[in-house]
Amino acid sequence: MSISKKIGFLTAYSLPFLIILSYYFVGIIWPFLPALYAYVFVPLLDEIIGNDAQNVQKEEFEDLLQEKYFDFLVYSHIWIQIGLLFFITYQFATQSLTDLQVFGYILSQGVYASSIINVAHELGHRKHPLAQLHAKIGLISVCYAHFTVEHNRGHHVNVATPKDPATSKFNQTVFSFWKQTLIGSFKSAWHIEKSLLEKKNIAVLSFKNEVLQGIFGSILLLTLLTGFSFYLINEFTWLPIIFFFGQSIVAVLSLECVNYIEHYGILRQEIIPGKYEKVNPLHSWNANHFFSNLLLFHLQRHSDHHAYASRPYQVLRHFDESPQLPFGYPVMILMSLCPPLWFKIMNPRLQNWKSKSYDSDTIKHIVRQFA
Repeated sequence: MSISKKIGFLTAYSLPFLIILSYYFVGIIWPFLPALYAYVFVPLLDEIIGNDAQNVQKEEFEDLLQEKYFDFLVYSHIWIQIGLLFFITYQFATQSLTDLQVFGYILSQGVYASSIINVAHELGHRKHPLAQLHAKIGLISVCYAHFTVEHNRGHHVNVATPKDPATSKFNQTVFSFWKQTLIGSFKSAWHIEKSLLEKKNIAVLSFKNEVLQGIFGSILLLTLLTGFSFYLINEFTWLPIIFFFGQSIVAVLSLECVNYIEHYGILRQEIIPGKYEKVNPLHSWNANHFFSNLLLFHLQRHSDHHAYASRPYQVLRHFDESPQLPFGYPVMILMSLCPPLWFKIMNPRLQNWKSKSYDSDTIKHIVRQFA
């Protein structure tokens, strides 16, 4: 891995830095600066810098896995998220802000919080208890703690099939997909957790239920934020509650836009009724834009992740055979919110990619590359 890319992962700190910085300038535009940075400046840098097809070499693979630097980056963002929740609650309690400014700060914090779901996603695939704990804390901070349960045990099993609520269908709008995945993913997580607890003869309505743990964890965090605000101004205000749920909604809907983008229209072949071919690197969309991939810890190299879910972000690889998105995730998220534009750009791209019809020998060769 080049030193520029290794150092480049530090750019993920740019968004929380801008959130803090925005509180020390006067004007309507400043609360929106972090969101504008993510959805305007980052895409511009993607176009200027270009794509990144660099993969780690086999001889450096094990060394990169052992480097604590990469662990520190993702662990630290969980605590930055918690710190920002209290920092913004403090600002809301002690400053006189207009409704537009409050909305801007909620939007910007929500954009950063969506990246926390990505960090929790990375940590949730690791087996170490400390990683699992940090993943839960991150997801509790956005009211989405059931994500790891469904994602690891549901999505990775059923991806690119009609069984998966997080796989978007051809010609489905993102708004229809939101309803499908928000309801379906929670139901799936509850069913998965219920089945696991029943096998252990543990009551579903117990504190060993990870879905319930997450719900109570979010309530506890909200209570702490509301109590902190009360302590500062000695009176109850709805602002911490509005802020906490507002940033959570932005984060979750952004995350589900990403799911929509990553799996749009791609299905695995059904070998026999109810049984599908093994997940391979052809079963999700990728974007290989350099700067946005640094900010998102290689989330956009999604095919390698689905082929090898436990592979840490620093060693995820790009392969040309995987279906490629025309832009990085920030642009694709905005595009998904305009269905006519999305269908105009993505439907021909999907059909063109499907027309390649890779035969079994080619697929085996591709899979061997990913091994």
